[in-house]
Amino acid sequence: MGTEMAEHRRALFVLFAVMLAATTLAVLLPADAQAQCALCRTGLQNGDGTARTMNLAILVLLIPPVAIFCSIFGVAYKKIKKDDKEGE
Repeated sequence: MGTEMAEHRRALFVLFAVMLAATTLAVLLPADAQAQCALCRTGLQNGDGTARTMNLAILVLLIPPVAIFCSIFGVAYKKIKKDDKEGE
């Protein structure tokens, strides 16, 4: 039991370290490296409500893939739980 907990803590520490490194790298990158494509960037530099509309469009386009992923994950989770109950 103790070795499993140590392995779990080590895995969490590695995950945290990778996430921290990725966040630090993203913050330290120059602004040009974080830009969108040239067409999107030009459209967003107008200063009107285009940036808000673009952000809303990105969120709208993000909803279907996230919903599909969550649905597949939910079905797989239920299947695994069902198999675990049958195995007991």
